[in-house]
Amino acid sequence: MLNSPDSHGHLETKKKTVMICDDEPDLLFAFELILKPKYDVISVDSGEACIDIYIKEKNKIDLILLDYKLRDMLGDSVARKISSYNGTKIILISGYEIDDKLIKELEGGNYIRKFVKKPIGTDQLNQLVAKIIR
Repeated sequence: MLNSPDSHGHLETKKKTVMICDDEPDLLFAFELILKPKYDVISVDSGEACIDIYIKEKNKIDLILLDYKLRDMLGDSVARKISSYNGTKIILISGYEIDDKLIKELEGGNYIRKFVKKPIGTDQLNQLVAKIIR
């Protein structure tokens, strides 16, 4: 998406927006540090906040990095709810084993684009986000 020309006559490209939803403050902060140089970042620490902000900002959010096991609900519930509002691209992440059948169902139903197991390295995260947000 292009904006108006800057003071030098060059077209500025608008940064894409990534929402990060994780209830571990350290991980939320780390993901934010990794992604902030390239993207506008919105950080939330609960499924409920993720859904609320998505409803308010859905036209601005290009991708959601969503933890599976949140303190208030599971990531698959969040992904399904967001999908009902004309969803956005979601990468589901988890440090826990998740049933393959559930992952296939979420991907097949277009609730999520990808599932990734934690820990996830900086380069892997950057490449994955860049590939899916395109």
